[in-house]
Amino acid sequence: MLKVSAYAFLNVASADVEAWMNTADTPEDRARILVSEMTTEEKLSLFHGSCSGYTGNVCGIDRLGIPQQKFNDGPQGFRGTPGTSTSWPGAMTVSAAFDDSLARTYGEVMGDEFYRKGSNVQLGPGVCIARVPTNGRNFEYLSGEDPYLGFRLAPKVITGIQSQGVIANAKHFVDNNQETDRGSFTANVDERTQFEMYYPPFKGAIDAGLGSIMCSYNKECVDCPPEQIGNWSCENHRSLEEDLKGKLGFKGWVMSDWGGTHSTSMNAGLDQEMPGQHFMGKGLADQVTSGQVSMDHVDDSAFRILWPFFAMGLFDEPNTNSNGNNVTSTEHNRISRAIAAQGTVLLKNGGVLPLGSDIKNIVVIGGQATSPIVHGGGSGSVQPAHVSAPLDAIRARFGLPAPPALPTNCSDGNFETGTDFYNQNSQTSSGARSVDECCAMCGQHAACNAFTFNGGTCWMKGNDEGRRSKSGAISGICKTGKQPPMVDCNDDICVHYSDGADTAAAAALAADADAVLIFVGTTSSEGGDRRDLSLEDEDKLIGAVAATAGDKVTVVAVTPGAILTPWRDEVGAILIPFMPGQEYGNAITDVLFGDVNPSAKLPITFPKVENEVGFAQEQYPGKNGVSLYSEGLEVGYRWYAAHDVKPAFPFGHGLSYTNFEYSALSIEGHTISCQIKNVGSVDGAEIVQVYLGFPEEAGEPPKQLKQFQRVTLASGKHATVSLQLDEMSLSIWDITVHDWAIVPGEFKVMVGSSSGDIRLTGTLNSDRMISV
Repeated sequence: MLKVSAYAFLNVASADVEAWMNTADTPEDRARILVSEMTTEEKLSLFHGSCSGYTGNVCGIDRLGIPQQKFNDGPQGFRGTPGTSTSWPGAMTVSAAFDDSLARTYGEVMGDEFYRKGSNVQLGPGVCIARVPTNGRNFEYLSGEDPYLGFRLAPKVITGIQSQGVIANAKHFVDNNQETDRGSFTANVDERTQFEMYYPPFKGAIDAGLGSIMCSYNKECVDCPPEQIGNWSCENHRSLEEDLKGKLGFKGWVMSDWGGTHSTSMNAGLDQEMPGQHFMGKGLADQVTSGQVSMDHVDDSAFRILWPFFAMGLFDEPNTNSNGNNVTSTEHNRISRAIAAQGTVLLKNGGVLPLGSDIKNIVVIGGQATSPIVHGGGSGSVQPAHVSAPLDAIRARFGLPAPPALPTNCSDGNFETGTDFYNQNSQTSSGARSVDECCAMCGQHAACNAFTFNGGTCWMKGNDEGRRSKSGAISGICKTGKQPPMVDCNDDICVHYSDGADTAAAAALAADADAVLIFVGTTSSEGGDRRDLSLEDEDKLIGAVAATAGDKVTVVAVTPGAILTPWRDEVGAILIPFMPGQEYGNAITDVLFGDVNPSAKLPITFPKVENEVGFAQEQYPGKNGVSLYSEGLEVGYRWYAAHDVKPAFPFGHGLSYTNFEYSALSIEGHTISCQIKNVGSVDGAEIVQVYLGFPEEAGEPPKQLKQFQRVTLASGKHATVSLQLDEMSLSIWDITVHDWAIVPGEFKVMVGSSSGDIRLTGTLNSDRMISV
C-alpha cells in the first residue's frame, strides 16, 4: 500500500483514503470501494461536462481525490495552442504500414504528448471502417476498409497511449461511415454485417483494456424495414447496452460525441454527456430521484468512469502538467518522419525510383511542394510549429538554400467583414484572440492562404472559395503572390521549381529533365464528405506534364483516402503518403532517394472510376434520412472479389525497391507457413498477407484478410514466415444463436503480396482445427 502521506494534497483524513488507495487491489476493486464512499451528488457530477479547459473537462472531487477528467482532441495528436505539439501522420498512414510495432510506437508518442500537456483522456484513436470512399474522416481511422486490420492495429495504438498514463477513447461507435448528414441519418444495417464488419475494430480495442468509447452522431437501426428511422447512437439500447457492454464485453465508459446527447440516456447505455449538461445534469438527477434511473445504474456508470483512472495510475501519480506546455522535441520529429516514410505506399514504379546519383537535373512541380497539405481538418488536425515542405527538403539534401517565403498582407488589414470562406480546402482551425492574430497564424502555416475569423476561432484554409455572408465573420487572403519559377545548381545537381500554375510552361520545363517530381494533394475534414475522388486541375497538370516527360514523372499525392488516377499509365512512378504529418518533406525525400525502401500497403482500394462499387442513392448518401447498408459484407475489396471487378490498385497493394519470392506453402492445423526470399539487390520489407475463402454455404465474400506479418530481409536472404489462425478466423456471426460459430468444411487459403496478387494457394479443413 502506498504511503498515505503521498495523498496529503487530498485534504481528507488518512482513514478516508486508505480503502481505495491500496495499490495491491485491482483497479476494479479500488473503483468499487470508491463508488461506495461517494454521495449521490458526487456520482452525478461525473456524468457531464462541467469545468472549462481542454476540449472537454469534468470537474474533480477534492474530498475524494478524484482528478479532473481532461479530454482533448484528437486522433492524430494534441490539438491546441499552435506550435506546441506534434502534427503526427494520420491514422490511415499508420494503417498502411501494416506494422504492429509501429502502431504501438504511434500510440506511445501521442500518449506522451497528451500526458505532458496535462490531458488524461485522448479523444482517439478512430477505428471506423472506410465503407464510403469519399468519407471526410477516412484519414482519421485505423481500420481502412477491413475489420481485421482495425481489430489488429487498434489494440496496439491503445496500449501505446494508455502506457503513458492517458486513457484512450475509441471512436465513433457505431456506423459512423459518412459525414454527409452525420447528425441525422440512420444507418440501416443487418445484425450479421454489424458484428462481422463494424464491431471488430472496437472489439480489438476492448480486448486491449480500452478505457472509454465515444458514441457517434448518427442514428442506427439493426434489421429494420428500409424506411424505418433508428435511435440515436448515444441512446441506442441495443448497440450500447446489449452489444457493446454485453456481447463485446466493454467495461469502460461511453461518452457522447460533442452535442451528440439527445436525452437522459443512462438507461440506454450512455454514461456521460459531453461537453455540457443539457440532459445529464439536473434532468438525470430528477430521474434518479424519481426512480426512473436506478442507483445500481448510477453506480455502474460511476464505476465505469473511475476504474480506468485507477488502471492508468491517475490517482497514484497525479498529472500536474499544463496544456500550455510545449511538448514537441527533436526525437518526436524523428519518429514522425520515420512513421510517415514507413506509411508511404509505392503504387507504381517503372524503374524510376529511387532517384540515383546519375540524376543531375530534377524538376519539381506543384504548389504542394512548397505549401503542402499534411493533415485533414476538424478534430483530427494539429497546428504544428513547422512543416517540412518537399522542395525545401530536396534542396537541403544537396546543400541548396531554401526558397524565399511568400510574404503576407496581414499588416494591410484588408479584411472582409461579414464574409465566411465556406470551404474545407486544407482546412484547420485554432483559437485566436483577434483577426490580426488569425491572419498571422495563417501566415505561419504552409498550407494556409486564406482565413475566416469568427467567434474566437481561426479557420485556416487553402483558398478563399465558397464565399458566404455571415454576421460576425471576418475573412481575408493571407498570402500574396506566387512562388516564382526558380533554379539552383551546385556541382552535383540542378533543382528547378515551378508551381504549375502555367501548365504549358511546367510541361516544357519537364521535357528536358532527368527526373520530374509532381507534388499534388487533396484534403477533407469532419462535417462533410469529399465531393469526388478527383484531384481536379491537378489531374490536368499531371496529364500535361506526363505528355512531355512520360516515364520520367513521379507523382506524389497527399490524400485523405482513395483518389482516382486517370494518368497512372502515363507516369513512371506514384507515391501515396496519405496524411503524412509535419515531417512530410523530409520523409518523402527519404523515400524518393532510397534512404527508406517503401514497404507500405494500401489499407483501402483505389478504384478506376467514381462510385465503382455502384452505391445507389438509398445506400449512400441515403434517402429520406436512411442509408441502407444493403451491400452487407461486400465492403471495399470484398465487393471487388465478389463481383470480379479489377480496381486501379487493390487493397493490400504496395511495391518495394526490391522483389520478393514466395514458396513452400505449408498448412498444419492453425499454422500457415511459407518461405519468403528477397530476390532483389537491396534490403527491404514485405507484408505477407493471408486471405481465406469460406465454404460457399457460409454466404461470405470470396476473399477476407485473416492474418499478416511484416518481414524484413537483406538482399538475397530468405526466411520462413509462420502465421497463426484462430477459431474466430473460421467463424461467422450466426444470427440464429446471436453468437460466433465456426463454419465447417474446406476453406481456400490464399497467401500473397496483396488482395490482387496472390502467390500461393492451398486448403484447410476447419473440422481438424476446432479445439476440443
